[in-house]
Amino acid sequence: MVLPLKLDRRAEYRARRRSGLIVVLVSGMAAVTMAACGTAPAGRTVTLLPAPGAKATTWQWTGSCRLGPVAPRGCASAGPHLGPAQLTGDAWNLGTSTTNPGSLDMAVDSRGAVTVEGHLPSAPPCTQSTCIAPSANTWVRGYPSVLYGINQCSARTSPPVSRRVGLPMRVGSIPPDLIGTTAYTARTPHITYDIAYDMWLNHSDTKTPCTADGTLEVMVWTDYNEQALLPDNERVGTASVPFVVDGTQHPGNGAWSVYVSNVFGNGHTQPWGGTVWFVLDKADTVRSGTVGVDLSTVLSEVGTELQNAYGWKDFRSTYWLDTIPFGIEFGPESGALYGAGPSYFSLRLSSYCLGVGMTLSEPGCPGAP
Repeated sequence: MVLPLKLDRRAEYRARRRSGLIVVLVSGMAAVTMAACGTAPAGRTVTLLPAPGAKATTWQWTGSCRLGPVAPRGCASAGPHLGPAQLTGDAWNLGTSTTNPGSLDMAVDSRGAVTVEGHLPSAPPCTQSTCIAPSANTWVRGYPSVLYGINQCSARTSPPVSRRVGLPMRVGSIPPDLIGTTAYTARTPHITYDIAYDMWLNHSDTKTPCTADGTLEVMVWTDYNEQALLPDNERVGTASVPFVVDGTQHPGNGAWSVYVSNVFGNGHTQPWGGTVWFVLDKADTVRSGTVGVDLSTVLSEVGTELQNAYGWKDFRSTYWLDTIPFGIEFGPESGALYGAGPSYFSLRLSSYCLGVGMTLSEPGCPGAP
């Protein structure tokens, strides 16, 4: 049964944030050197954080530099590359506070870990006419992440893709299993948040994807707080997706709530795309630990839902996976759509890797601490 759909402005503007971006990297921005963390089987695993011994470096995003970090002269055009990954501050909906501006910081330390910190005494939405979405109507102020693949609507800023996990990749060509593994610790004292993968899919193998009718965003939440949850009228059921936490495997039977917005019949979405969310049951969420998720099963469940509920056909043969970021959506503690309250948090990501043709029983990222 197809549930009535309503316009989800959050999905609209999260998709639109990628459009209109400046796509030329600022001259002179140094990429962070990426080295292999341990030995990975060729063609199977790509490790997305620097090796221990990396140069400790910090970048800052603000209400004035939302999409590229603060640079010596204004704002950089995009975040730095970590070899086959990219740091994306993506503070797309963060407004400017004249009294307590604060910043969103992303840093690489000498152990190769990436830390995201919000030092925002005030986190108002971006409402000026120059904003990407001046009427976004959402608590989300940004999605800082480690991005792998093609940066939507900003392909020329994308990091180089590893041959081990080539993107874009036709969904039907992804071997079982595509496993995403992360080790992280979150501290979220004053924030509305979710910690998530944010996969983007396109109905062609274009190397310059941008949101359009038929574009799909698939979010996979591994942690969140209650005020971040989606409206009940967008929940369409549950899904069974296997996952592993600190070496303990979970079959994930019915453990994920599925939400859908802006998806219509026969392959259509809103002009900026549609969104499918997989939200882990609260009892299973992970604030700190090593988490592996079977992303190939997520995509299989997406295809089943689209076919059964919306009449989409041939999802596996006609859709391509473009990008797989992992990060944190953040907003003011109150969760108010237009709230200007504080947002203080940190997310330390000590490992992140993607494996194709792996199983959840295999160990985590090669060389991870």
